[in-house]
Amino acid sequence: MSDQTPSPSQEKKLLLNQELDNLRASLQTNLKDVKRYAIGEAWKILQLVTAQVIQEVEKRGKDLAGQDKKELVMNFISNFYDSVFLVIDIPVLPNFIESILHSYVKKILMILVGASIDALVTTFRNAGVFSNN
Repeated sequence: MSDQTPSPSQEKKLLLNQELDNLRASLQTNLKDVKRYAIGEAWKILQLVTAQVIQEVEKRGKDLAGQDKKELVMNFISNFYDSVFLVIDIPVLPNFIESILHSYVKKILMILVGASIDALVTTFRNAGVFSNN
């Protein structure tokens, strides 16, 4: 039999995922009345949430590798997107076409989120945001 005990890193990631699930539930409750978002509004919200989640993961997951932290943030943002943004409005397209393009909009936004994570982490480090956490 192999040892199924999770490593300290895996345990930390599980705990962070649980905390991030609580954060997602709170954010989802705060945004529940909004059913339709323009792509620009969705991007602004994703940026704010990304910045907040990066800080939480950095504060509580100091012993995790950078790639593990980024993976946690990306998974959170992807799940957050799925649970909050029911419809993204692209003003120049009819609604029936928007629904078809919805998964592509998410893919594009997630690519931008990935790049934003790298930029925000660098900015936070340079600004000293992480120095006292």
